[in-house]
Amino acid sequence: MAVAGAIVGAALGGWMNDKFGRRPSIIIADALFFGGALIMAFSPTPTVIIVGRVFVGLGVGMASMTAPLYISEASPARIRGALVSTNALLITGGQFLAYLINLAFTKVLTDIILFSYSTSLAKKHFLPRGSIDVISMKCVKVPGTWRWMLGIAGLPALVQFILMLMLPESPRWLYRKVCVYDFMYKTVVHMQWVFFLPKG
Repeated sequence: MAVAGAIVGAALGGWMNDKFGRRPSIIIADALFFGGALIMAFSPTPTVIIVGRVFVGLGVGMASMTAPLYISEASPARIRGALVSTNALLITGGQFLAYLINLAFTKVLTDIILFSYSTSLAKKHFLPRGSIDVISMKCVKVPGTWRWMLGIAGLPALVQFILMLMLPESPRWLYRKVCVYDFMYKTVVHMQWVFFLPKG
């Protein structure tokens, strides 16, 4: 469902880029991604998780359309290519980092919870601390670790949302809008001059 949302988000992102600008499109994409991450983290049913995945997909699709465009238009010409390439590198690096974070939540957090559980169990039955082997308790289900995996994905979107509020709009988009408005203004003035010029 995230891929389906990304397809729709990419289509909407192209239209929103031209209509509202690059900066608002990125801010909306960050809000969608962050909202989707929260929905998945606090979802009570699998259906709600699917809804959150759709929101995340919309944000990913819009951001993938808009972020390279904004970087290329707002950066100086001498480092434009390097910044766009860095963006692509950070995307793939972020995917690898996400796998490591998920592994950490799966292994480390589970081990900590199991160790705490074994310690409390030993105290309950008046056994020496550490007498219950944590390794032998791997079959115990530890609920809630997947919520951390899905919810923490919203932190980068939140950081980018805050930082984008401090950045300007794309100068190319502003220039295009000024030229369009200037052309429309001159056209209206010309039509008024043609139709309302006194006949002599």
